[in-house]
Amino acid sequence: MPQPEGAPFAVGVALLRVAEPTNSADYYAAIVDGLNDSARRYRVDTPLRIAHFLAQIGHESSFRATEENGRYAAVRMRQVFGCKGGQAQYDRALDECRLGPDGQPARLRPKLWTEADFYAGNAEHLLSYVYADRLGNGSEASGDGYRYRGRGLIQLTGRDNYAAFTAAHNARDANDPQDFVAEPDLLVTELKYAIESAFHYWEARKVNAVADTDDLEAVTRAVNGGLNGLSDRGARLANIKKALGI
Repeated sequence: MPQPEGAPFAVGVALLRVAEPTNSADYYAAIVDGLNDSARRYRVDTPLRIAHFLAQIGHESSFRATEENGRYAAVRMRQVFGCKGGQAQYDRALDECRLGPDGQPARLRPKLWTEADFYAGNAEHLLSYVYADRLGNGSEASGDGYRYRGRGLIQLTGRDNYAAFTAAHNARDANDPQDFVAEPDLLVTELKYAIESAFHYWEARKVNAVADTDDLEAVTRAVNGGLNGLSDRGARLANIKKALGI
């Protein structure tokens, strides 16, 4: 899918279908202009940067605006959110965190055990608790953790990140001032903002520079924080690069 010589790089519907074939051509036709506009604004503007971006977004959300579910069974919520050091420190057989230096289970959020019925299956209660007092959110009682739950094509999470996206968007488009702190649901209800928020996420984590090295693992860590779904991301990247002749 070569570009005319001297023309700025742009994504087309056919390339989006390579990145994620489950969506229709009509769906991609409706979003491709907005995607290219954000790509230009956030300088995701070379074939290699675009290839990595599309591979990551295809894996993360299939190019659909999503929001964090937050409805977990009791065992699963403890596995995901309960232990110091993350999921690797959870012992599923015991439904308990592994022992810390003091010889006691290293629970990060003990109420997921002691008040399990309050949090299990209830997204508002759970996310208000697990995201409390971080990412710019207030206390559990404030409800900020749920209010600023993950949304978008790559899930933007936390009050500080919604505020940073507000500033980035308004700096780039003075004709469309928005306040995503006041209206966080815009990242789901308005697809153009779900798209743009993914580019903001990409820029905020300086992923362009990593993509320029063509290091899939490094890009995945920058986007995901780990290597979840690496094989799928890699397969998508290979298909996109083949289509682009990279």
